[in-house]
Amino acid sequence: MKVLNSNDISAIIRDISSKNENLVPFAGKGQDRRIIIKNGLKIKHKPSGLVYTVIDLLFNDNGPVILCQRPGKKLAITKDKFKYYERQ
Repeated sequence: MKVLNSNDISAIIRDISSKNENLVPFAGKGQDRRIIIKNGLKIKHKPSGLVYTVIDLLFNDNGPVILCQRPGKKLAITKDKFKYYERQ
């Protein structure tokens, strides 16, 4: 199984949002289709090492926004910041 990094996730989201498809990001096709960003996914901020849990994924006029949290802090990550995060 391939581990996706922030560049992989950004590319998939860009592809999906550019096609105006359903707003739930998937990877793969047919029976291999998988949701790659969903509630409960753990992501790590590469510079600090802090780990966040995804609580929602939104799309606005500027692109996708990942809402996440860690104890005592909630965070909205815009697509220009995806490069600073990776799957945990």
